[in-house]
Amino acid sequence: MTRLLPLRVLLPLVFGLAVSLAVLVFAERSYRRLDEVNRLIAISLEVQTVLNELRALVADAETGQRGYLLTGDKRYLEPYTTAVPRIMDRFVRVRDFVVSTRGDEQRLRTAKLNNLIGKRIAELEATLALFERSGGKAALDLTKTDLGQSVMTELRATLDQMIEDERSQLYTQIARWDRNVTTARIGMQLMTGLTVLLLLIVWLLAYRHLASREKARESLLADQRRLESLVEQRTAELSDLATYLQTAREDEKRKLARDLHDELGAVLVTAKMDVSSVRSRVGALDTTAAGRLARALGTLDQAVDIKRRIIEELRPTLLDNIGLEAALDWLVGDVCGRAGIEWHLSSSGLEDPLPGEVSIAVFRIVQEALTNIVRHARARAVDVEIARTPAGVTLLVSDDGIGIPPERPGRLSHGIAGMRQRAWALRGEFSVRRRPEGGTVVEVRIPLAEGVHEAPGSAAVHPPPDAMPSSTSSTRS
Repeated sequence: MTRLLPLRVLLPLVFGLAVSLAVLVFAERSYRRLDEVNRLIAISLEVQTVLNELRALVADAETGQRGYLLTGDKRYLEPYTTAVPRIMDRFVRVRDFVVSTRGDEQRLRTAKLNNLIGKRIAELEATLALFERSGGKAALDLTKTDLGQSVMTELRATLDQMIEDERSQLYTQIARWDRNVTTARIGMQLMTGLTVLLLLIVWLLAYRHLASREKARESLLADQRRLESLVEQRTAELSDLATYLQTAREDEKRKLARDLHDELGAVLVTAKMDVSSVRSRVGALDTTAAGRLARALGTLDQAVDIKRRIIEELRPTLLDNIGLEAALDWLVGDVCGRAGIEWHLSSSGLEDPLPGEVSIAVFRIVQEALTNIVRHARARAVDVEIARTPAGVTLLVSDDGIGIPPERPGRLSHGIAGMRQRAWALRGEFSVRRRPEGGTVVEVRIPLAEGVHEAPGSAAVHPPPDAMPSSTSSTRS
């Protein structure tokens, strides 16, 4: 029997058909996994929504009860009468979700939540009954005790824990969804690439007699050059995208810091002035109210300090107004001071201001390096050195902690990858290594003038000691 196609052509075609069927099966299985993950994500979001509604309804019931006790007007009791039946409805929904989809720990919390809700509603009803029976003074005296406060505190804590557990479940399912999408994408790309490769082989075999070996060699060389160019183009595009995202993030931080300063700052100052005015008016008349107003003023001062610290972390004003050296001194002192770590900062050649993009890049790299040291290094001392030379800016951040694990030196965390990208975006060099005596060294070199730029991953070269300008340093513990 005569074959329509040669065996060497027919076999790749059959294999390609098998690969196509495998792609179909793989795609169907990936879709089912993603659909299951989406269903679990929807359940987690629904449970969080219902738990938040349950917490709000309990608060509404308590607010309505207190309003009625204070005024005696039944209109204030409306939130209470509306919230109580809805509380039970929301709890039943939570219980159904937990029983069908969650483990024993969450079920125990649900049972505990049922008991606490019952106790709290019973306490509210008892207070209202006492109000009807003995008048408002007795009921108000009862509410001023801590009879229901412990139950309400435990109720809120239980709700918060359940919400946090559901949030953890949500993050787990989202991560699982991401892994499934990545696996599906890689699998589809591999199988599609294999199918394309098989078709290319069939084409080459079918038309082999029409082309000479020299043509085949030239064609392969052309394909290789095209692929290399495409890889370089895609690499450049990804690098530009990462740089753009970092720039956009800095812009958003700057805008958020400005909004916090202008709007939240004005609100806090106004509130502080109002509370201070009220305190001066009623302080002599009511010492208890005066004490509470004094505590309120202290709280507002704390809020102002928190606002100021958040603004500095988002966009350090020292960096924009005074310069990189002062901003680094504040940053290293603040982070190491709060962590109880001794630190030393030395700088040289920073008399003239650096370009804005270089300053913010160096500041963020130091900020991320210090964050990693505080979280993971278990270090007792940190040394930060920054120097400006004719070739550019050199930064060294070292610690005496446990160092990078030697068994996986090539795998970088997101923070280290972000520092590396910031350096590469400015055509700089980045390296992180483990010191022989213990600890980690982060080294960054950023050029300030046009010059030869080494490829990423090349070894970083230290400037000679005699090229370093005069320096200033500060050391604190």
